[in-house]
Amino acid sequence: MKKLRYLLLLPVPLFTLWFCTSSSSVKNKEDNNLKTKTYMPASKNVAVLELFTSQGCSSCPSADRLLEKYSTKDNVITLSFHVDYWNSLGWKDPYSSKEFTKRQYDYASALNAGVYTPQLVINGQSEMVGSDAGKIDNTLKKVWSQDQSSEVSIQSVKVQNGKAMINYTLKGNPANASLNIAVVEKRTVTAIKGGENRGVTLSGTNVVRNFQTLGNVKDGTNSYSIEMPEGLDKGNVSIVLYLQKGDNEITAASQAAILM
Repeated sequence: MKKLRYLLLLPVPLFTLWFCTSSSSVKNKEDNNLKTKTYMPASKNVAVLELFTSQGCSSCPSADRLLEKYSTKDNVITLSFHVDYWNSLGWKDPYSSKEFTKRQYDYASALNAGVYTPQLVINGQSEMVGSDAGKIDNTLKKVWSQDQSSEVSIQSVKVQNGKAMINYTLKGNPANASLNIAVVEKRTVTAIKGGENRGVTLSGTNVVRNFQTLGNVKDGTNSYSIEMPEGLDKGNVSIVLYLQKGDNEITAASQAAILM
């Protein structure tokens, strides 16, 4: 397995980047008031898996496929963040964002880790190679053995004029915690025409399309609106909310599918 070293000029602490390179939409219908179904159980601690990946990395498809498998498990919420530092190497990932790259860098700084793809962070506390099923399973067991200290639940979502209005409830909110809100495309399919994955058709699971973090959130019923990216099929979209403490620990999470 080859490893390439790159340095990125970003307004965050720089790390040596090791990239594994083992030779690695539908027009929205008319807006309506839509109900949601929160399908993640609230009785056990929920594990949030954040995968930092890229369509330009030939080592990433195996991690993308593994993430899809974990997305079907109870008490697991998966998120696929596509980073942008592979974009100059033959293929521009249409789902990539500098914001997502910065989020990965922030995690690396907090966890005293390197920056690479595919990199998985579980509940903001543990990082590992995104295709390392053994390490992922062991980490999930630890997460599930812990008591749930907080709760977030999505009550409803109203989609209108290109925005999703989310009504949600928080309980046991830790002091100084933030609430992350993600609009995710549940499944994506892309024919890759350049770079290390040229000629391959890649699929993604819970690909983050818009992401915002709110500070100073309070217990009780709240609401917030977030932009819906153009061209998304509402039937292929979910909303994910998760509480995150100042030390990056995720204490509660919920995912809601929009019912047509």
